[in-house]
Amino acid sequence: MILDKLNKQLIETVQKVADQKSVSIDKKLLSQINFEISDEESHGDYSTSCALKLSKAFNMQPREIAKLLTEGLSLPFIESTSVEGAGFINVFLTREEKIQVLKEVVTQDSKWGKNTKKQGNVLIEFVSSNPTGPLHVGHGRGAVLGMALSNLLENSGYEVTKEYYVNDAGRQISILTSSILIKAHINNFDVEGMYEGDYIYEIAQEFIKEHGKIDINLDLKDFSDDREKKLDQISEYFQKNHKQAWDQANNFSVSEILNVIKEELHSFEIFHDNWFHESSLGSIQDVNSDLSKSLSILEKAGHTFSKDGAVWFKTTDFNDDKDRVLLRENGEPTYYLTDVGYHKNKIDRKYDICINVFGADHHGYIPRLTAAFNVMKNKQQEIEFMLYQLVNLYEGGNKKTMSTRKGDFYSLSELRDELGADAIKFFFLEKKSDHTMDFDINLAKDESKNNPYFYSQYAHVRCCSILAKKSFDSEAEIEGEEIIKNFDIVNKILNFPHLTESYANERSPHSLVHYVKDLSAAFHAFYEQSPVINEDKKIENARLLLTMATKIVLSNSFRLLNVKPLEKM
Repeated sequence: MILDKLNKQLIETVQKVADQKSVSIDKKLLSQINFEISDEESHGDYSTSCALKLSKAFNMQPREIAKLLTEGLSLPFIESTSVEGAGFINVFLTREEKIQVLKEVVTQDSKWGKNTKKQGNVLIEFVSSNPTGPLHVGHGRGAVLGMALSNLLENSGYEVTKEYYVNDAGRQISILTSSILIKAHINNFDVEGMYEGDYIYEIAQEFIKEHGKIDINLDLKDFSDDREKKLDQISEYFQKNHKQAWDQANNFSVSEILNVIKEELHSFEIFHDNWFHESSLGSIQDVNSDLSKSLSILEKAGHTFSKDGAVWFKTTDFNDDKDRVLLRENGEPTYYLTDVGYHKNKIDRKYDICINVFGADHHGYIPRLTAAFNVMKNKQQEIEFMLYQLVNLYEGGNKKTMSTRKGDFYSLSELRDELGADAIKFFFLEKKSDHTMDFDINLAKDESKNNPYFYSQYAHVRCCSILAKKSFDSEAEIEGEEIIKNFDIVNKILNFPHLTESYANERSPHSLVHYVKDLSAAFHAFYEQSPVINEDKKIENARLLLTMATKIVLSNSFRLLNVKPLEKM
C-alpha cells in the first residue's frame, strides 16, 4: 500500500536526520510519526504533522525539520511535496501512480482491499440471546454488528470463529418451561411473570401434538405472593411432581425457539460457526468440568475467599466495584461462575483474541470477566468487549415496545418483512455501537437521498447502468487530468485497503458505512457533473475507469457490511 511505503520512508528519514543531529528519538515518539490520508486536495494526497511533534526533541523550528524531511522523501510515485503553515508536510502523487492503482483495482476486483497476511485467530461471541422467544430489534443490532465485525477481521487477515452462547440452563429457561407446561395443560391459568404471546401458545400446541396432555393440579394459593419466588416455586413443583413432562418441555421449547432464532438470523445472512450450550459446561460436582476447573484455577491463584458459607472471587483487586460470589452457600454455582467456566473453555481452545459483543446493559460484566480471564489465560491471549446500545424503534412518531415476557414486542422478523434485511443492516451499522439508535421506519422506506441506504445503493446501481452500456478499455489511452480533478473519488478508492484494515483494528464497522456514504455522494456528484459517455474517447475511458473502480469498491464494501449490492432498483 502507498501509505505503508510512505510511512516506512518517513520513519527512515526521521531516524537519518536524528542521527545527523545526534538526537535520540524514543519509541513512543517514533510510533507517532506517520502520514495521514488528506481530506482536502489542497493538503495533498497525504499529509503529516510529525515535524511539530519532533520540534522539542530536535530543538528546532517545525518548518526547518519539515524541509529536512521532505528532502528524504524520494519515492517514484511522489509528484511533489510542500511544507505549509507551521510545518505540515503535504505529499502529492503522480497521475501515473493513481491511474496504475485504479487499474489494479479493476484487475483485483473482489480481492481489492483484502489483506492476505495472517493476523491470528479470533473468537467473536455475539447475539447469545436467551432462547426464550423470537429476536427483537435490539438483538438484531448485536447480530448485525457481530457479523460485520467478523467480515472486517477476516478481510484483514484474521481467522475468525463466530459463536452463539446458548443459555439453556438458567432461571429464564425454567420460567419458559413452566410457561409452556401451563399453556399446554391448564386452561385460563395466568401467572404474572410467565412468558406470554402467540409464540408460547404455538409451541405449547406443538408440544401437545408430540407428547400428549397430562393432568396437572396447580393452585396459586400453594405458592408465595412474591412474584419472583412464586415463579421459582412453580418450576420446583413441576420438576418434583412432573419430572418427565418437565424434561420434555424443557428440551422441546429450547429446541423450537432456537430453530426460530436460527431461521431469523439466516434470513439476515448471519451465520454462526458454533452454537455453544451452557449445559455443556458440566456440573460443579464433576472435577473435570469447565466449571470446576475454572474455580480451581482461581482458588490456586489465591484470588478467592470464603464468606457466609459462599466462595467469592476478590474482583475488587481487578478494578471491579465489589467482590463476586462464585459458589452460593448451598454449593450451587452462580451465573458469574458459569460465565467464568465458559471463558475458561474459550481459553482452552487457544484463541488469540476473544471478543464479546454485548448489549450495553452488560457493561458491569466487563471488569469481572476481564479479571477472571486474565487470571486463567495463557500469556498472549486477550479479551475484548464491544458494547451496543438499545434501538428505539419509531414509526409515525410512535415508539414500539420491546418486551419479551409480555409477548407484545415488535419482532425483528416483522421489521424485516416491512423493510428488507439489507436496509435494516445498513441502518443498524450507521451509528457507533455505543450510541443509542433511534430507528425511523419511515426514513428507511424513503426513496430519496435522505435515506442513506437508498442513496448508497443508487450509486452502485448507477455504476452498473453505465457499465452495461460501455466498458472500460484497459489498453486504450486515459486522460490523466480527469483522474486528478476527481480527487474525492480517487482518494477513497486508493486508500480502501488501508481504511478497511484500520476499521477492523478499531472495531468500527460504522466507519465503513460512513465511507460508503461519502464515496456514494462523491460518485453522485461526479455523475451529475461529468457525463461518462463522451465524444472524447480518452476522457470517456478515464471516466469509465473511475466508474468501474467505484463499482468494485462499493460492492466490496457492501459485502463487508453483509449487504447485497443492488444492480437495479
